[in-house]
Amino acid sequence: MPPIMLGHVPLPSAPFYAALTALALLMLGALLRLPRTRQRQWLSGTLVAALIGARLIYVVLHPEAYPQAPLEAVTLWQSGYHPLGALLGAGAWTLWRLRDLPVRQRRLATGVLGTCSALWWGLNAWQPLAVEPPPTHLPNLTLNALDGTPTRLDTLTSGPPLIVVLWRSDCRACRRTLARLADLNRDAATVVTVNEGQTLLQAARYLDARNASFTHDLRDPQQRLQAYFDMPALPLTLRLDSHGRLLDYQMGDLSTAHLMRWLSPRT
Repeated sequence: MPPIMLGHVPLPSAPFYAALTALALLMLGALLRLPRTRQRQWLSGTLVAALIGARLIYVVLHPEAYPQAPLEAVTLWQSGYHPLGALLGAGAWTLWRLRDLPVRQRRLATGVLGTCSALWWGLNAWQPLAVEPPPTHLPNLTLNALDGTPTRLDTLTSGPPLIVVLWRSDCRACRRTLARLADLNRDAATVVTVNEGQTLLQAARYLDARNASFTHDLRDPQQRLQAYFDMPALPLTLRLDSHGRLLDYQMGDLSTAHLMRWLSPRT
């Protein structure tokens, strides 16, 4: 999902749109004319229930991922939320918390939830604040491997899924993403790592210290590939087909569930 740029700072769009939806819920919640304390309890509980419900439904729909990394189910800053779960969680909390109110007020509360849910779905589908999507193909660019071998990016082909990750050793999310990719079986995916803007010593020392090696370990000291995709933050992980066409991408930490979805034969 494309990020939102605040100046030169990229913001993940999904949490930003969720915050806008929460603000709309706070404003529309005043229509119920509840006592202030009860209104605050209902609104805060609705937000928590929506968050938990969205995560639970996503976990249920991706059972292959979380047994391998169970703590990621409660790592709330990572991607992995389902809008239907948010609606179900918020609706269940509303029906229980406002069960003693007149029917008219309960219908109004349900209408508020439905309006906010439609707003969230619409924002995520329309992406009104997101940057332009990245190019659809790898560029005609030659980078050197750590051993000095030149590699043309546009000639990279793969039978299994092709994954390219742009990284730096001083980036915490990059280190987590590389660790997940290093655990993959070589038959599951072809992984190409591209170190952005660091020296050969920095890149090689980091990979050697962790005994990590991938199908191709490349260097991009001038950060040309990062500039080509116009993504200021790392890591940037790309999923491509065997012809180098971009199928999906993830800016920031790549969760195990997201990676497993990429590797699924259904996607």
